[in-house]
Amino acid sequence: MKVLFTKGNKKLPKSTYILNVGSATNCPSKRLGLCEVCKECYAMKAEIQYPATLPFRERQREVFNTMGAAEIALALLDASVRSHTNKMKHFRFSEAGDFETQADVDKMAEICRILGEHGVTCYGYTARTDLDLNELIYHASLNVSNDLNGWTSHGANRFKAVKETTSKYVCAGDCRKCSLCFNLGGQEIQVALH
Repeated sequence: MKVLFTKGNKKLPKSTYILNVGSATNCPSKRLGLCEVCKECYAMKAEIQYPATLPFRERQREVFNTMGAAEIALALLDASVRSHTNKMKHFRFSEAGDFETQADVDKMAEICRILGEHGVTCYGYTARTDLDLNELIYHASLNVSNDLNGWTSHGANRFKAVKETTSKYVCAGDCRKCSLCFNLGGQEIQVALH
């Protein structure tokens, strides 16, 4: 089975490899009421606007479920080595969807541990603050999207969608211009709803 990932998007450089652990349509955080921005979910908008996006993300989930952490990490590293123009500098997880179980979190922590040993900066997002995120925070810059269980005191950033920004850390909306999500720890980063 082949690891399905993308290299960048409209707002991310091609040196950022992206792996989703699910789709926005079937997001467990939405189902569990943990997501604070379900109605404004940009990942859901992509799944509606581009018909191939949802099936691709569902296949990503299947691959994530089937392959082991080391197998996924080594496949990503191999793809980076084979790439002539877009070597992996950053690894982003959960552009869409979220972790289903604690085992998913633990697997992602192991993927990030291996990638980190090879100089790749790992970061991602979750609303699954009901799970134990400590090991993932240790191996990746984590951005949580709700205030439950005090994960910012453990080093996760609070990524908060607001109508008007008031924080000293504000998402630029273009990751090519900003690195807050993977350079800060334990801070509130606000993003303006649009």
